[in-house]
Formats: sequence, C-alpha cells, structure tokens
Amino acid sequence: MTAHPSTHHSLPFAVISRISPAVLPSTLMSVSLALMGALPAVSQAQTLEQTVGLALQQQMDVRLAGLQVQSQQAQLEQITAQKGWKLNAMAELGVGYVQVAKGALFPKEGNRVPQTLGLQWSYPIYTAGRTELAQEAARAGILAAESQQQAVADQTRFAAVSVHSALVRDQAIRQLEKQSQQTLDRAARDAGKRLKAGEVTKTDLAQAEARQAQGLASQSQAEANLALDKIRYQQLTGQSLVAIPERLPAPPVPPALNAALDQLENTPVLEALRQQVRASEQQYAIAQRGLKPSVQFTGSLNTQKGSVFSTDRLSNYGVSLQASVPILDGGSNRAEQQRAAVDVDIAKTRLEQTRQQLREQLQRSYTSLTLSRQQQPALIESERAAELAANTIEKELELGTRTTFDLLTAQRDLLAARTQRVLNQEEQLIRSYQVWYDLGKISQVVPGGTLPLAQAEADTGREVIQ
Repeated sequence: MTAHPSTHHSLPFAVISRISPAVLPSTLMSVSLALMGALPAVSQAQTLEQTVGLALQQQMDVRLAGLQVQSQQAQLEQITAQKGWKLNAMAELGVGYVQVAKGALFPKEGNRVPQTLGLQWSYPIYTAGRTELAQEAARAGILAAESQQQAVADQTRFAAVSVHSALVRDQAIRQLEKQSQQTLDRAARDAGKRLKAGEVTKTDLAQAEARQAQGLASQSQAEANLALDKIRYQQLTGQSLVAIPERLPAPPVPPALNAALDQLENTPVLEALRQQVRASEQQYAIAQRGLKPSVQFTGSLNTQKGSVFSTDRLSNYGVSLQASVPILDGGSNRAEQQRAAVDVDIAKTRLEQTRQQLREQLQRSYTSLTLSRQQQPALIESERAAELAANTIEKELELGTRTTFDLLTAQRDLLAARTQRVLNQEEQLIRSYQVWYDLGKISQVVPGGTLPLAQAEADTGREVIQ
C-alpha cells in the first residue's frame, strides 16, 4: 500500500496577489462505511463544524485578514476626518535683543523675552474633489479587504474538509489493511500446516510468508498515513484530535458545468479584485486633480508680550480665505498620473487573469467529479467480482484444485479493488466540496465558526462605509 499525501489548494492573502492555478490532488475523499463495512462505530466523533470553528480561530491568515479590514476602516476614518475643522494651540517663549539706529525713537533698544500664546484654526472649503475620491478609494479598500477575509475563511473551511475527509479515508484503509493482514497471517499458517502434511511445497510457504511480510509493510504505511493526518489536524486547529470523525455527506453541485461557470463572478476573490480596480481608478482620478486649486478658511487669535516692537502685551486676531494653485512642480504630478494609470492596468489585468484561472480550476474540479462518478459503477462491479473470486479460490484450495499462490493473488486483487472504491468515494466527496469552494460558496455547505473580527467591529465598519 502506498502513501496518500494530503494537500489543499491555497489562495493568497494579499488582495491583488495572483491566484495559483494548481489543481488539488485527488487524494482527499471520504469512505462509505455502509458499503465497506470497514469502520467500527465511533462515539464522540469530531464534527466538521467543530473543526472549522477551531481552525478559523487558530489560523494566522484569518487573523491577518481581519486586521486588514480594521486597517482599511481606520484609513477611511482618517480621510474623513481631514474634511473637518482643525484647531491648534500655539505657545512660544524665547530671549533676544533689539538694537536700533542712533537717535531712533522706535522701537526701544534692549533685551526681549518674547512670550506668545495663540490659537489657529482652518477648514477646507474646496479640494477639487480629491478628498471625496480618497474616501471612495478607502471604501473600495474596505470592501476588498472584507471579500479577501471571506476568501481566506473559505480556504480554511476547505482545508478543514480536506483534513476531515483524509482522516476518514485513511482510517478505512488502515482497517482494510488490518483485515487483509489477518487473512495473510492465516494463509501463512495454513501453508505451514499443509507443508508438513505434504500437500504443498516449500515454494508455496515462501510465497505466503513473503506476502505476509508485504502486508505488514502496507499496514505500517497505513498507520503512518493516519498519524500524519492527525498531525495535520493539530496544525490546522491547534488541538489534538478527540476521535476519528464520521463520514461527511456529499453536497449537491450545479447540474451542469455551464451552470457552475455562470455563478463564478460572485466569488469573494473576484469581488476583492474588482474593488481593487475601483480603488486604483479613484487614485488615478486623484492624481489627475493634483494641479487643481484648493481653498480653505483660516483664522488665528494671538497674544504676545516682549515683541520686537514693544515690551507691552499685544493681542491680535484675524480670519481669511486662502487659495493655493500649483503652477510648477517639476513634473512630479505627471509622473504620479503615469504611475496611477499603470496601477489601474495592473489591477484590471490581475482581475482578468484570476477570472481565467478560476474558470480553469472550476472546469478541472467539475470534470474530475464527473469522471469519478462515471467510474463508480465499474469499481463496484470490480469489487464484487474480486470478492467472489477470492471466496471461490479459497474453497477450491481446500479441494486441492488451486494453489496458495492463486489465493494470495486473489486476496491482493480484492484489497486493491476495495482500496480503489475508498479512493473513488473520497474523490467524489472532495471534488463536490471543491466545486463549492471554487464558486466561493463553501460556507453554505460547511457551517461553523466565526471570524476573529468581532461582529461589533464589522458593524462599525459597515456604518463607516455607509
């Protein structure tokens, strides 16, 4: 028996990073206990909902995605605050000396200890729309971060399905290997007895013992695979496995590939990238308004003692409108517009590239699921035939019309047929979940768990956007 490594398709954390088109290995499916009869009843089995809840709290990518949402919300609040009143307090204390021309009457020559207190305020009246565009860009950033958080959570849910299914699969294979080893041990003992009775040769005994040793190696490999699955579970959830979980139900999928492809545009990954395009376009619009004028209302209130002109205390106040129009900036705004335009093209290209990659991934997942379903009847018939052949040859061996080698070969074929049935059921199950994952809707069929970002904070973020 060979090892069955388990990996899962991974999405990137960054909103505008590329999506890997790697195909998920087809070794993460579940096994039907009723058909195989290989697993005993398990009490207090770990549920998928419990696994998902633990994984969402444990995985750092999920936490980072939640923090990214909070960061974007804080950025929007910062930009919004720029539209309000600004009030600054000012204080100054110093020393100096005033020297005047001979015979001058004013100001008085001598030492000065200037002491100044004041208030300054301002309010932006016109910014050529730059502030509003910055707010729109920040809102798009929040929506992109929230969509990316959902994508990372979906990735974690699919990883939980993969680990959950692998545990059931490898437990079933271990039981099959254990049952097969019991048969091989019995065949080796029978061969030894028949050799003493002169019914078989030493070659028959050697063949039986060789198969017995191979079976022990396969059983050890199955034990190792199950142990690795438990380690993966602990890495995903941060806790040790309580018990082998029960078999997952296969979720229904769209009836046709085209129906599934029509739903692809609603995935969180594409929504995050669309919002990234929107944010880039707003930044480009801001750069285009870089040379537009701005107007603000300003005012000040000051009191000063020990000024250059007088040693008495003087007070003054005033308000004004200030207009600023950039005339020459050395070409920096033109360069900024060029950079912003390139950023828009990059965001659009990544969106289109990711859309194409997701379509290809969904096509592979759906096609693999269809092929697995088509193979199921043949595998069922193959298992039935192998079981019948093994039982018949065992009876014929007792009559002396078959050899020990024939029986061992039939038992090997039966184990292979049963193992293929396990893997086929696993393939169908994991591909069904992967179709939902590719569509960005796996949370509808894999419930459980809450994101680390508190609900109150999420509600606050939506209020800010509104």
